[in-house]
Amino acid sequence: MSVAEDFARCARLRMVELDWFRAGGVSGAQLVGYRVDPAALGYAQFRLLYPKREPVDLGFEVRRARVQFLARNRFIPGWDPRANAAETVAALVIPAFEDGVLVDLVAWHPKTGRLASLERRVGWLAGQAPAVDAPVVVFADPLPWLAACRAGVVVVHEGLARPFLLAQPAIQAADVAHGEALQAMLTKVRLPRIVVPAFPHETARKAA
Repeated sequence: MSVAEDFARCARLRMVELDWFRAGGVSGAQLVGYRVDPAALGYAQFRLLYPKREPVDLGFEVRRARVQFLARNRFIPGWDPRANAAETVAALVIPAFEDGVLVDLVAWHPKTGRLASLERRVGWLAGQAPAVDAPVVVFADPLPWLAACRAGVVVVHEGLARPFLLAQPAIQAADVAHGEALQAMLTKVRLPRIVVPAFPHETARKAA
């Protein structure tokens, strides 16, 4: 099954989830891909600024599904034959795009903060690109990212996201604790084991 087919099987959000998001500062418009919240801007101003084409990323929508979280920040949906029904949990599912193409799905379990991807093709959730010379805003979880109309990134896989973040001239963290966590993540490098070939005279000496 393709990523798009799995996403199509995810359910639309219920009122209880919509209310939870609204309490966290995320509107229904932001949950379906709007880069500007019409309600926050004011509908009259919104129509004035966008008279012809609305600022929305078609195909983006936060949905829900039962998933099983696996090792290495991976997940499988509950309908996958490999899933253990007893280990599935209700999660929010967020599509991840690259150059406008759906490439992966990210499952988020707000109660535990767990983030995982279906295919491990993306290291982060990303939306609008920052302005020139502006720092890349890194959010600790998807809730404030969605509230900011996806202007920034949320790290899903540290190893995949590290090269991208290291290439940025500046990064903006949520707070001091988050900044320290990002610094620790960016400086955490796993060095390979270094070996040297055995020279003939050393091999002969060991044999003797």
